[in-house]
Amino acid sequence: MFVRKTVVLALVLASCAPLAAPARPDAPGATPVASPGLPAATPPAAGAAACGVAGAGVLPPDMTCVETVRRDLDGDGWPDALVILADQKSLGPGGGDGWRARVVLATGAMFELAFAAEPTLPGHSMIRGFVDADRDGRDDVLVELGRGASTETIGVFGFGRNSLMQATYQDGTKARLLFAGSVRHGAAVECRSQAGRAELVMRGISNYTEDDQWDWSESVYTWSSKVLVLSSQRKGSIKVAHPFDPPPDEEAYWSFRCFGLNFD
Repeated sequence: MFVRKTVVLALVLASCAPLAAPARPDAPGATPVASPGLPAATPPAAGAAACGVAGAGVLPPDMTCVETVRRDLDGDGWPDALVILADQKSLGPGGGDGWRARVVLATGAMFELAFAAEPTLPGHSMIRGFVDADRDGRDDVLVELGRGASTETIGVFGFGRNSLMQATYQDGTKARLLFAGSVRHGAAVECRSQAGRAELVMRGISNYTEDDQWDWSESVYTWSSKVLVLSSQRKGSIKVAHPFDPPPDEEAYWSFRCFGLNFD
């Protein structure tokens, strides 16, 4: 009888014990991994965390920390570190190609990607938002690459084919998505889903030909990993009642709309 009561008590205590927390992802790829064209990033070093973010690697001596944020970028549910770095030349007027996007996953794997950009205005973030632009189940990072008198240029960064990538066109040219404009010209970007596949639409419009007519163009791209594949193009004109009247549906030609993330 004593033995049976002892066993029952042990079972009750075991059933009341707290559940173990889910394990953090294993880190078989803890060795830093570079995207094609770049050497492996420097491993993290104690006391030398880039931008003051633990686990974000070290800051190269010729680079400056521009911005950092934590976000789940590989879709595993754990926050990753995103760091934007630049050399001194690229931080000057006109920018340059000495920028790097570094992502350190929760597993410890590190990826870096070089890109070209211009410095932002003081107090203005280069990281414009996160959205799953190609609908692959993982967030992409929208990074401001440049800003003109009336327009802004965005680059799309994210994971594709197990590496950090910047979206390109079919010919390998880096995609620079232009939007906004003035009273006489506009540019817009729209993300949408058609027949179960993600598309990116780029539009342009201007009334330079005639004051009471807007000439417009539209290019539609589908996604293949982080490559934009041109699927259709069209153009036309819109007559308005009076010179300099705006065209109908102005937002379609002066905005960035991507699955709930909108810029005007």
